Amino acid sequence: MESIIVDANKVFAAFITDGIVHDLLFSGKFKPVGPEKLLEEVKKHKVDIAEKARKKLEDIELAIKLLEPEFKMFSRQEYTGKLPEGLKLAPHPKDVEYFALALRFDFPIWSNEKAFKKQSKVKVFSTSDLISFLSG
Repeated sequence: MESIIVDANKVFAAFITDGIVHDLLFSGKFKPVGPEKLLEEVKKHKVDIAEKARKKLEDIELAIKLLEPEFKMFSRQEYTGKLPEGLKLAPHPKDVEYFALALRFDFPIWSNEKAFKKQSKVKVFSTSDLISFLSG
């Protein structure tokens, strides 16, 4: 099964609204992976997620707990050697770890951020790209 790095914004979207992002994330058609900071970021924003989703904070906390075993999280030390190259490719400093992880293990990234595609070393799937890839 293909491992795909999931951008934090995709995880936020899956929590906030039911729909294609949620369905893809929990489809079982790929293994969602990410840097360990991904879950830290989700946990840090759980109050905002609950407000936007119009759900109780406890429900979001439970959803995060249920999501954790579905994801393979990589510690920073597993891709530290690729951080300098990731820094050159990432459009924003907060995205460096996603690119370093992608470079280290040759994983694609799922993100709709257009700036992610302004490089040619890492494969980046938009949601529509990912749907096509998984159904192809």
